[in-house]
Amino acid sequence: MKTLTTRCEYAIDVAHDAVEAKTHLRKSDYDLVVLDVALPERADKIPSPEGGILLLQEVLDREVYKTPREVVGLTAFEDVLDRAAPRFAEDLWQVVLYDPATDAWSELLKRKVRHILMAKRAGHDFEYDVDLCVLTAVHDPELSAVLALPWDWEVLEVSGDSTQYRRGKFKRGGELKAVVAASAPRMGMPAASVLAARMIYNFHPRYLGMVGITAGIRGRCELGDVLAADPSWDWGSGKWIIRDGKPVFLPAPHQLGVNSFIRGKLSAMAQNHTLWDGIRHEWQAAKPNTTLQLRVGPLASGASVLAAGEQSESIKLQNRKVTGIDMEAYAVFAASDEAPLPQPKAFVLKGVSDFADDEKDDTFQTYAAYTSARALRALVEDFL
Repeated sequence: MKTLTTRCEYAIDVAHDAVEAKTHLRKSDYDLVVLDVALPERADKIPSPEGGILLLQEVLDREVYKTPREVVGLTAFEDVLDRAAPRFAEDLWQVVLYDPATDAWSELLKRKVRHILMAKRAGHDFEYDVDLCVLTAVHDPELSAVLALPWDWEVLEVSGDSTQYRRGKFKRGGELKAVVAASAPRMGMPAASVLAARMIYNFHPRYLGMVGITAGIRGRCELGDVLAADPSWDWGSGKWIIRDGKPVFLPAPHQLGVNSFIRGKLSAMAQNHTLWDGIRHEWQAAKPNTTLQLRVGPLASGASVLAAGEQSESIKLQNRKVTGIDMEAYAVFAASDEAPLPQPKAFVLKGVSDFADDEKDDTFQTYAAYTSARALRALVEDFL
């Protein structure tokens, strides 16, 4: 547990069990609590998978404790993470998976500390200007599908910015929310990261979403399915070495994904089969003869379009659960993750238009763009 000051001074208190943690939380105000989800109740007890959640609930329920500003859960077990994430998300906190083979978890904690320090130095609350910014890689069919949503779109010009933005509005919970949409000048991570950064700078969105089409992994999704990226990484990140006289690529992926709050909403949306049946039924043109689904899972990003099964197989080795391969998702998460306050919460929803193998086909591109845009509408109007 940490207490931070605005002069980069800090004090760290360590608690080895719930009883010791409660003692600290009665006496001190903490900017950040890093909480082991599987925490023992006392020093003579074994860790409980629910120990951290029970401690968190008691701290929030009883006035005798000083509620911390931020809480980050930490666990090395995926099943514990899945159980804990919804409870943490209720208070817009998150759970991070600890993996000794990577420094991704420690980088997340460092960024959290930096953001707390920046906010304390500023001495005031940051505000969002619009509720949602949406970007796509290309205008047709991706942005066209977004602009087909009934959100009262109009052209929005920003002085000094050559991007053609569209401004609209949608209703959520009876309130009108502002949305801005635009497409990048070309496909790929560089263009997507630049556009995402521009939108964050110009509009300070609460949410930053990317929609469009992607290649799926055959056998893990169907044509038209919407893939919600979690996590995403650059599959080309790494280095080449010479081994036994031959060049060998050593991948070094850095993964980023949605926070636990959005992950919980996506999981709930994926279970709403009536929603997906309705979206599929409303499409009157050619469509696959399969059930439409939302699949939340890993989506790899790279600098080139893949049409070779051998390359796809090598990417599968980087994450055995990968559902698809696109060219932009990681860039959008990175732009959000490194943005100044107020940071948007990023998500990527992409419809499967083909498979990342030798049998690429453009037949269902328009349908896949439509399903991703409709998924966007459902998420922001009914679930977030």
